[in-house]
Amino acid sequence: MAKIDDFKAKDVMSKKLPHAAPDDTVSDAIGLMRKHNLNEVPVVKKGEILGIVGDDTFIDKRHLPFSTKLRHVMNKPPEVNETDPLVKVSELLLSSDYRGIPVKSKKDDYIGFITRNDITEIIPEVDELKQTDVKDFMTPSPSTISEHDNIGKAKAMMKRLDVRVIPVVDKYGKLTGMIGIRDIVKETPKPITRQEKGDMTGEKVSPQKDLEVRSIMNEPPITTSPKSGIRSAAKKMVEHKVSTLVAIEDDEIKGILTQFDLIEMITSFREEDQVYVQITGIQERPEVYDQMYDLIQTYLQKINKVMKPLVLNVHVIKHQKEGGQAKHSVRLRLSTDHGMFYSKKFDWNVMRALDEALETLRRRIFEKKEKRVDRKKHPKYQKLI
Repeated sequence: MAKIDDFKAKDVMSKKLPHAAPDDTVSDAIGLMRKHNLNEVPVVKKGEILGIVGDDTFIDKRHLPFSTKLRHVMNKPPEVNETDPLVKVSELLLSSDYRGIPVKSKKDDYIGFITRNDITEIIPEVDELKQTDVKDFMTPSPSTISEHDNIGKAKAMMKRLDVRVIPVVDKYGKLTGMIGIRDIVKETPKPITRQEKGDMTGEKVSPQKDLEVRSIMNEPPITTSPKSGIRSAAKKMVEHKVSTLVAIEDDEIKGILTQFDLIEMITSFREEDQVYVQITGIQERPEVYDQMYDLIQTYLQKINKVMKPLVLNVHVIKHQKEGGQAKHSVRLRLSTDHGMFYSKKFDWNVMRALDEALETLRRRIFEKKEKRVDRKKHPKYQKLI
């Protein structure tokens, strides 16, 4: 066992993974990822890390020609040195949304790669997590999809919810499997073009319209319990080579735990006074982001009076338009020194939805604080101390 501060990037990283060169093509990179089961591939020249490409790159740019040079599509990865602490590496993984990032030596040479799975592997060794349970970091009441729904709906749900894996249920709501974005990309061919006689444009026919989720889902699903220790859950992820566990109690789905949640958990150990805030799912003008951060900071200052906020995740979903106006839902997840808190609000105005969600979060935290104080005043508690 070891303290979390004892772990450095060099202690966690895997060896150098297969990498591509800037003049390699998209086809070359996809081949590498499929052959070695990778989510990202570093782009390296003469030992220097120039960039990174991942499966998200090709999903987002699905019409990209396979002959495109990687130098034109690669992104600059976060800089990770071999002596960087694990908490800093986790924060960089969280903020970049990569599932793996390259590591360089003191001489700036490419020497290794750190993935979410690498960090998951060391979680059972972290002393500070002895008393941490799955329920402390899982997302409760996750969205599910029916095994008879088509995979086009599954893909749309993943994009809307900003997730990569969704639990699959039968007609009774019982868990039967899991489906991920990689399953969809791997198992489904590209749309074909059907052209009738005299039709100059043709019609795209997508196989995703007819293919049911159950035909490509992973089964049986790997599960855990909300009361299980976080370290045993991490060990189960590694043993079964999965990134997601469904928390089950009395045959009911209570929550979902992902490697992203584990990375967020490690990030919560950062020593800085400032709370780590991540906003996803919104495509607005820069001034809207500034307004959101200002509002968030106001509430975090209030919350800090009773509990220490650590990591706040804000996800915005824009729903179908009505009369030219879009309705927004705002989901909040706040990690504190006294556990995890959630809230969700809908409104036509994204700022008003955020304000209401933050107020709900603040109220729940203050209520929990009051209950804790009341328990300490109870005669039975007084006898114990």
